[in-house]
Amino acid sequence: MTQRLVRCALSSNHHQLILRHFTSTSSAAGFSYPGARSLEQIVKLELLKNESRRQICRIWEDFHVNKDDAIATTLTANEFYSLVKRAAVAPYFIVPVYRQEGFFNMLCQFQQSCFLVTYLDAFKENPNAAPPCVVISLYDNLVAEKNLTLVRADVINMLDKKESQLLLQQLLISYQHDKLYHHVDKFNNTPDQFDFEAYRLLLKDISESVMEE
Repeated sequence: MTQRLVRCALSSNHHQLILRHFTSTSSAAGFSYPGARSLEQIVKLELLKNESRRQICRIWEDFHVNKDDAIATTLTANEFYSLVKRAAVAPYFIVPVYRQEGFFNMLCQFQQSCFLVTYLDAFKENPNAAPPCVVISLYDNLVAEKNLTLVRADVINMLDKKESQLLLQQLLISYQHDKLYHHVDKFNNTPDQFDFEAYRLLLKDISESVMEE
């Protein structure tokens, strides 16, 4: 998508329509998904609880490494609580996905313990029918006992695993990094001040710095 089209998609009027749809009484839940799988449906939780925190992280990530339709990472308890607190007051955001020489945008919505991610253009075409392309689930079953949150991204359509992995990283860092979250907060609460291009360039710089560490 060219820069001009991105600006059109993120114009003030269009942005207001997005937020108005999400906050309307008839569609307060935004776009929907049948429901994320419980952690017990994915792993044997009772056996996992017997392992050390470090071993659980290794098991969780190794379990997903060869899956084409799922990605895994972990958060500490503090990272999890901070993420959920911020997402609760700024639940909607747009994340760019780069492909070939351009990029397109994915619209993200936080609902309770998961992020639903859909193709922005599909949402613009029909908000009620926009299907999630990726569902990111936050499992807090081990927060109290292991200081650990398991994160899983289920890849449904539109994106491949590499693109979904980068999207997961960029979505999380957008809520975790103070300077990036400033843009997320603007998008939700002072949309007239939101500058997509400033956010996109900052995200690119910070993401590259994190990958180099």
